[in-house]
Amino acid sequence: MSLDYNLKGVKADYKSDDVWPTTRALIFATANVGLGEITEKNWKEFFIRSYIVENIHGVWRYDEDCKEMPMQPQEVKDHIGLATNATNYTKQEFMEITDRVLRERAGYHLKDLED
Repeated sequence: MSLDYNLKGVKADYKSDDVWPTTRALIFATANVGLGEITEKNWKEFFIRSYIVENIHGVWRYDEDCKEMPMQPQEVKDHIGLATNATNYTKQEFMEITDRVLRERAGYHLKDLED
C-alpha cells in the first residue's frame, strides 16, 4: 500500500528547501508512530512517539555535515494539519509494538550465548 499524504492544512512553509526535509520525515513518521495525522489534540503524543522511535531506530534526518537532527517539538507542532493514510494505533498498541521490537532485538543478543 502506498503512503498517501495531504498537506493542505499545514501552516509551515513545507515547500521551502529548509522545511521540506522535516515535512518529508514527518510524512513517513506517521507510519512509524501509528498516527495518520498531526492535530491540535495529538501533536504532543506524535512528538513523544517520534522521540521513542528515533531513539530505538535512529533519527530520520541529518544535516549537511551528516550530524543527526532529531525531530523537535516545535517542528511537529508547525506541521499540524499533515494527514496520511497510515494506520492509527492507540497508545497501548504503540507501546506493545515497541516492547515487542525491543524484546526481539534483545533476543538476537541472547541467541549467540545459547549454544
